[in-house]
Amino acid sequence: MNSPVPVRAPAFDVVLRGVDRRQVDDLVDRANVTLATLTGVPAFTDAALPVPGFPERRQPAPISAADLRAASLDVALRGYDRNQVGDVLNDLADRITEAESRGGRG
Repeated sequence: MNSPVPVRAPAFDVVLRGVDRRQVDDLVDRANVTLATLTGVPAFTDAALPVPGFPERRQPAPISAADLRAASLDVALRGYDRNQVGDVLNDLADRITEAESRGGRG
Protein backbone atom coordinates (compact mmCIF):
# COMPACT_ATOMS: atom_id res chain seq x y z
CA MET A 1 0.00 0.00 0.00
CA ASN A 2 1.35 3.44 -0.93
CA SER A 3 1.82 6.16 1.66
CA PRO A 4 -0.70 8.98 1.45
CA VAL A 5 0.53 11.98 -0.49
CA PRO A 6 0.64 15.13 1.62
CA VAL A 7 -1.77 17.86 0.61
CA ARG A 8 -2.36 21.47 1.63
CA ALA A 9 -3.69 21.97 5.16
CA PRO A 10 -7.49 22.18 5.32
CA ALA A 11 -9.16 25.57 5.00
CA PHE A 12 -12.19 25.42 7.27
CA ASP A 13 -15.18 27.70 6.86
CA VAL A 14 -15.60 30.25 9.66
CA VAL A 15 -19.14 30.22 11.06
CA LEU A 16 -21.05 32.12 13.71
CA ARG A 17 -20.92 29.35 16.36
CA GLY A 18 -18.08 27.06 15.42
CA VAL A 19 -15.16 25.54 17.29
CA ASP A 20 -12.18 27.50 18.59
CA ARG A 21 -9.82 28.10 15.68
CA ARG A 22 -6.63 28.15 17.75
CA GLN A 23 -7.46 24.81 19.38
CA VAL A 24 -8.21 23.21 16.01
CA ASP A 25 -5.03 24.59 14.43
CA ASP A 26 -3.02 23.20 17.36
CA LEU A 27 -4.57 19.73 17.02
CA VAL A 28 -4.01 19.67 13.25
CA ASP A 29 -0.36 20.73 13.72
CA ARG A 30 0.16 18.07 16.39
CA ALA A 31 -1.41 15.37 14.21
CA ASN A 32 0.76 16.48 11.29
CA VAL A 33 3.92 16.18 13.40
CA THR A 34 2.79 12.78 14.67
CA LEU A 35 2.22 11.42 11.17
CA ALA A 36 5.54 12.82 9.97
CA THR A 37 7.29 11.15 12.93
CA LEU A 38 5.53 7.78 12.49
CA THR A 39 5.54 7.53 8.70
CA GLY A 40 8.13 10.01 7.48
CA VAL A 41 5.41 11.82 5.53
CA PRO A 42 3.43 14.73 6.97
CA ALA A 43 -0.32 14.88 6.39
CA PHE A 44 -0.10 18.46 5.13
CA THR A 45 2.69 20.03 3.13
CA ASP A 46 2.14 23.63 4.20
CA ALA A 47 1.66 23.25 7.95
CA ALA A 48 4.17 24.81 10.37
CA LEU A 49 6.75 25.77 7.77
CA PRO A 50 9.69 27.87 9.02
CA VAL A 51 9.83 31.50 7.89
CA PRO A 52 13.31 32.79 6.97
CA GLY A 53 14.49 35.60 9.23
CA PHE A 54 12.08 34.76 12.06
CA PRO A 55 12.82 32.68 15.14
CA GLU A 56 12.14 29.02 14.60
CA ARG A 57 8.67 28.01 15.68
CA ARG A 58 8.53 25.54 18.53
CA GLN A 59 7.67 22.06 17.24
CA PRO A 60 4.18 20.95 18.37
CA ALA A 61 4.05 17.91 20.64
CA PRO A 62 2.92 14.66 18.98
CA ILE A 63 -0.56 13.37 19.80
CA SER A 64 -1.91 9.82 19.93
CA ALA A 65 -5.00 8.81 17.98
CA ALA A 66 -6.86 8.22 21.27
CA ASP A 67 -5.98 11.70 22.56
CA LEU A 68 -6.97 13.27 19.24
CA ARG A 69 -10.36 11.51 19.33
CA ALA A 70 -10.89 12.52 22.98
CA ALA A 71 -9.96 16.19 22.49
CA SER A 72 -12.74 18.57 23.41
CA LEU A 73 -13.05 21.86 21.58
CA ASP A 74 -14.58 25.05 22.87
CA VAL A 75 -17.41 26.73 20.98
CA ALA A 76 -16.41 30.16 19.68
CA LEU A 77 -18.50 33.01 18.33
CA ARG A 78 -16.59 32.95 15.03
CA GLY A 79 -15.04 29.53 14.84
CA TYR A 80 -14.40 26.75 12.36
CA ASP A 81 -17.33 24.73 11.03
CA ARG A 82 -17.87 21.82 13.43
CA ASN A 83 -18.67 19.21 10.77
CA GLN A 84 -15.65 20.07 8.64
CA VAL A 85 -13.36 19.96 11.67
CA GLY A 86 -14.86 16.66 12.85
CA ASP A 87 -14.29 15.06 9.45
CA VAL A 88 -10.65 16.17 9.25
CA LEU A 89 -9.81 15.21 12.85
CA ASN A 90 -11.46 11.78 12.41
CA ASP A 91 -9.44 11.20 9.24
CA LEU A 92 -6.22 12.23 10.98
CA ALA A 93 -7.00 9.98 13.96
CA ASP A 94 -7.63 7.05 11.58
CA ARG A 95 -4.31 7.68 9.83
CA ILE A 96 -2.46 7.89 13.16
CA THR A 97 -4.14 4.67 14.35
CA GLU A 98 -2.99 2.90 11.18
CA ALA A 99 0.57 4.25 11.56
CA GLU A 100 0.65 3.28 15.26
CA SER A 101 -0.54 -0.24 14.44
CA ARG A 102 2.25 -0.64 11.89
CA GLY A 103 4.79 0.19 14.57
CA GLY A 104 5.65 3.60 13.20
CA ARG A 105 6.88 2.29 9.87
CA GLY A 106 5.34 4.00 6.81
